[in-house]
Amino acid sequence: MKTLELTRWKLGWAEAADALPVETADAWVPSDVQLVWQKEKGMPDYHYGRNYREYTWMEKKFWIYSTDVDVPKGEGLHAELYFKSIDYRYIIRVDGKAVLEGEGMFTPARVNMDAWQGKCVKVEVVIFPAPVVEGEPEGERGNASHSVKPAVSYGWDWHPHLVPAGISDTAELRIYPSSYIYEAEFSYELNDALDEVTVRAEAEVRNPEDCRIILTLTDENGDTVAAAEAQAEESSSLSVMLRQPALWYPIRRGAQTRYDVKVELRKAAALLDEKGRKIGFRRVRLLRNQEAEEDSFPKPQLPNPITLEINGQRLFCKGTNYVPNEIFYSRMTRERYMAVLEKARDANMNILRVWGGGLTNREDFFDICDEMGLMVWQEFPLACNNYPDDPHYLAVLQQESVSIIKRVRTHPCLALWCGGNELFNSWSGMTNQSLALRLLDMNCLLHDPHTPFMMTSPTCGMGHGNYALMSGEDREPVSDFIDKDFTAYTEFGSPAPAPLDYIKKYCPPDELYRVSEDTAWLDHHALYAWNSRDTWFNVPHIEAYYGKAATLEETVEHGLDVQAVSYKGLFEAARRKWPNTSMAINWCFNEPWPCFANNSLLLYPDLPRPAYFAVKEALRDTMFSAKLYKYRWHTGETAEVELYILHDPQETLPAGHVRVILETGDESRVLYEGDYEAVPGGTAKAVAACSFPVTGDMPKTFMLRVEGSDAAMNASYKLFRV
Repeated sequence: MKTLELTRWKLGWAEAADALPVETADAWVPSDVQLVWQKEKGMPDYHYGRNYREYTWMEKKFWIYSTDVDVPKGEGLHAELYFKSIDYRYIIRVDGKAVLEGEGMFTPARVNMDAWQGKCVKVEVVIFPAPVVEGEPEGERGNASHSVKPAVSYGWDWHPHLVPAGISDTAELRIYPSSYIYEAEFSYELNDALDEVTVRAEAEVRNPEDCRIILTLTDENGDTVAAAEAQAEESSSLSVMLRQPALWYPIRRGAQTRYDVKVELRKAAALLDEKGRKIGFRRVRLLRNQEAEEDSFPKPQLPNPITLEINGQRLFCKGTNYVPNEIFYSRMTRERYMAVLEKARDANMNILRVWGGGLTNREDFFDICDEMGLMVWQEFPLACNNYPDDPHYLAVLQQESVSIIKRVRTHPCLALWCGGNELFNSWSGMTNQSLALRLLDMNCLLHDPHTPFMMTSPTCGMGHGNYALMSGEDREPVSDFIDKDFTAYTEFGSPAPAPLDYIKKYCPPDELYRVSEDTAWLDHHALYAWNSRDTWFNVPHIEAYYGKAATLEETVEHGLDVQAVSYKGLFEAARRKWPNTSMAINWCFNEPWPCFANNSLLLYPDLPRPAYFAVKEALRDTMFSAKLYKYRWHTGETAEVELYILHDPQETLPAGHVRVILETGDESRVLYEGDYEAVPGGTAKAVAACSFPVTGDMPKTFMLRVEGSDAAMNASYKLFRV
């Protein structure tokens, strides 16, 4: 197969699909129409101030991409237009004739061009206005409820209302020989002992006469470890078996081994066509956190299984919610993914929940996660809406979900399929009888039966929230974590403002110190982002720890500090509950554009907040952890401290020595000192306890430190006297 990338186009907008463009510009592919118009028409940076509002008119127009294509002519050749992603509803025309209509951004569009061989033709891609729902207020996420389009584009508490459209991935003219592989799909099955794997290839072959098809499996050294060959058929199926395969493991649990799998189509000695990819072998199971109690009578549903087991190893999932790292799909490059994913890996995380309000990332995202050993909890693009039992919507969901599953399923990083985000809540209203969720369950069973599926998050036994620095008038979220008994925390947050120097880059100077709803502070999610004026820039909550600040700069610095203290405490509190609690996945890791306040650990595009480094400390594989019921203490109270060792590796931790030190200004004293016994692998174990009174002569902030014979396990905690 030969490929010609179609990168140069014209782009224009019109009021109807069959109308001439009102205005045009030079364009490129991959692209989103907003980015083309920004560059070619000199539109302002949508990241800055309220400029994004100047782009919203675009989503109500028809957009026409056009280019001239020379279609080669040759005996036995086959020509095809191939669009990897068109966002969202479209018509493709060749010399004015409509040849394909489609909807959905995750299924490639393919057009047979044999009728135009030897000609130069005009190819047009007409993209319809962004989907909306009749009667739904403009700018509300409910407009995404009848389409398989990311709901976040319609506006969220950390994302502006900007709905992308465009040819957002590569466009190609493909030239095939007379016999070729139209499509090839790969799958595998491990036996129960994990010492034998069967790899299968299903290939759709055009004109297979007198051809042979060959399946090969190659290891990381380039050696062929298994192969099979057969006479090619229109629907060819081959399989190979490999004994003692090297398995793929999550980060810090083993090697991230992958193989190359490939099918070749040959006639005599000539290679006509081939398709292949990398593949990794792992067995993933979703198990109950605790065994169900035996009873002779039926019971209501027990909490859903939410402990991940990879290749027989149960593990605590330490991770984060990953949202689109750009507003526009065409900007999601390998370099952009790498910059963010490296920081997740370096923060000692092992899982990313790819949230259902976003989208399914490009191949580069999954390849990097494979390489790094970062597990992926992948949700389908459903979130916080009641998706209908509507034939048209279900038909598009069927098409898109199958395309997503087939593309992602061979990536070993894939640990879990999920129908979407918060679909069983009052603001969504779906149930396990909703046809969309039953369809997704069916498709995962049919096309990837060995990867777990869960209808939504949270579901029975799991928790989302809190998303605040204070959970009550004099109560902190860490107290809730200690008191509550969730099987998994798959969302929880601690908001903070961005550093003031960062805000200055995106806020008009005359609005910088005017923190009000008629400024960019509103549009960049510092005010009224969610359920009150104070989200996500909650000055009263910051002041609950530090008292009133003299300046905005001081308030911002205090907020960043308290966010770090809170996140560290929340992650450790969840980890100490292992194995009853099996996951701590915060909301959220990254941002697709600059927020003036948010729960994220990274500022756009990939800048760590102080909380990032606190979470990195809290997620070390082996560490001391001090259980403190809260971090704000009143004079006269007694602070109780319970000391734990958190030890994730499978190997036993040797016995050692530890002491707990209280530092109050220039003074320090040892609260506890003693030895601890060896700790079994995969354990959260209490090893000591102590206490201290909070007195009026103590400073407003003071430190609790835990130091041991292994300094890498040391931990420290900032505390506040209020």
